[in-house]
Amino acid sequence: MKNNSFGSSSFKRRFIIVFGVTILISILAVTFVFLKLYRLSKDSILAKWDNRTYSIANEMNYYLKLPMDAVVFSAVSLDHMLAYKLPHSAALDYLKQQTDIYCTLIKDNSTGIYAYYEGRYLDGSGWEPPSSYIPLLRPWYMDAKMAGGEIAFSEPYFDLQTSSLMLSVSKLLQDGRSVVAMDVSLEGLKDMIQENIANEFVRELFVMTSSGEVIAHSNNVKTGRNFYNEADEFDIKLLEHFRSCKEDFFSIKYRKNSYTTFTKPVINDWNVVLVLNDSELYKPLFRMYVGFAGVILLVLLLVGFIFAFLQKKYSESELLTRDTKAISDIYTAVVRVNLLTGDMKVVRGSKNLDYALGGSFKNYGGRILNFVDVIASENYAPIVREFMEPLTLEARLSKVKTVSLEYIDREGKWMRLRYFLIDRTQSGELHHVMVAFENIDEDRRQQEALRRLSETDAMTGIHNRGSGEEKIRKAMIEGKHGMFCLIDVDKFKSINDNYGHQAGDLALKAIADSLKDVFRESDIVFRLGGDEFAAFAEGVTTHEIGERILNRVFDFLEKVDIPALGDRKVTISVGASFYPKSNIDTFEAVYQRADEGTYESKKHEGNFFHFVE
Repeated sequence: MKNNSFGSSSFKRRFIIVFGVTILISILAVTFVFLKLYRLSKDSILAKWDNRTYSIANEMNYYLKLPMDAVVFSAVSLDHMLAYKLPHSAALDYLKQQTDIYCTLIKDNSTGIYAYYEGRYLDGSGWEPPSSYIPLLRPWYMDAKMAGGEIAFSEPYFDLQTSSLMLSVSKLLQDGRSVVAMDVSLEGLKDMIQENIANEFVRELFVMTSSGEVIAHSNNVKTGRNFYNEADEFDIKLLEHFRSCKEDFFSIKYRKNSYTTFTKPVINDWNVVLVLNDSELYKPLFRMYVGFAGVILLVLLLVGFIFAFLQKKYSESELLTRDTKAISDIYTAVVRVNLLTGDMKVVRGSKNLDYALGGSFKNYGGRILNFVDVIASENYAPIVREFMEPLTLEARLSKVKTVSLEYIDREGKWMRLRYFLIDRTQSGELHHVMVAFENIDEDRRQQEALRRLSETDAMTGIHNRGSGEEKIRKAMIEGKHGMFCLIDVDKFKSINDNYGHQAGDLALKAIADSLKDVFRESDIVFRLGGDEFAAFAEGVTTHEIGERILNRVFDFLEKVDIPALGDRKVTISVGASFYPKSNIDTFEAVYQRADEGTYESKKHEGNFFHFVE
């Protein structure tokens, strides 16, 4: 009996020890699993807010990009005007025209384009500055001068004309004295901020320049302050971390509270700063997991499975987060490629991509030809095939993280194909890359439309002087021969004086239409300004052909009927010359010869041309 009693006591002790150890291991396991799950969820929340900050910064970048493009395109045309010494009136007309165009494109974001042109302030919106307004002392002018031809952004200011916070975007012209600029309203940035702070977790959201100037703040009182000169205790602590931290994510302690801060760069060295209240951010998460902990203690048999499952999901989530950071919503199709195995993972699919894959996600390198046949037009197929070759990626991505190629697809749309580097092996060999397809057709068409607007004469629809002369000079550099003509409307002033400017405009349009009907599409026809036109007919090198062309122009003008002119016919005087006259002939020389011919033609009544050799 003693032995049984001893045995029973020994069993109980062993049971208690085993049970105690089991309970201890269970508690440790539950605690471990709880903390692990909590960290996973916390990381997921942080990744979400990091992406949110990234999206806000992208939206603000796009908001400021159109005004920059407007200033750049306008600077090109004004440089041409400066080169040909066009008067202030011509520059002002151009600024008014561009203001109408860009105010339509940019809508309520700008008051228009203005410039300091050849010693005079010109405003495309029609604003007349007071006598005390000195352009040379304005920030937009001084900043442009300091930038030396690069796009310049002035410090934000409160505009009396619009009663809103504004920012000037400006650019110095090629003469080193003239400047073109545009004022951009920053009210849109305030609206973006207000749209993103309707959340109890957000303590504050603001945009700040590298010099500490607050462009827009969720607390309107702080908008316009310079945090380096005027800031409260919290802002000072925030700035200290911002200046010392190399990452775009950091945490700060303030009055026993913890705050998580995300920063993302915006154009012109600005930064979007999003500050979250940790106690509010993680409180629901903490309560949820405390409740889960009690349940987990009762289902210890499932802990291993759940932990393994979530660990796998965490790894996939971590990889997906890297993928998401590598791309943005502008990509129509994205594929992650394992270059070591050739396996593919579709991150974002499309009709063409699904067709090219055909349900198989293996052998990326061996299926390049199949990809190219589906995505690229016939003319672009060779360069797309060469670009997609994975064997050359190591060299191309050795010093950069991304390479891209623009091409036209099978549907005639412009696309951009881009490789992103995701990671390398421990030995430094390329491992994963992202292949992304971006539809840039709308951007290219918009840029082309803006370019055409800057090159087109608004009244007649043909090339303006700047673009016309540039195309002729280019043709001459390329060694092309042809006939150059200067066309001047006879007694045009009397048409305006006797029949009105509207009748004069109709006469100019009729001449432009006649020139377009006679000259070929490959020829260069443009308006010099006023009542003067010019044309360059490539390949026309004999008097016989030249006279035939000019007589056809006269025939077309004879058929022009402008009711406002009654019986009066529109006639022109033409001077023409062939290029090249010699091995050292120039555009200026052939222009001078044609001008002499125009002078001779004006000695005759009616349509007349004169060739100058």
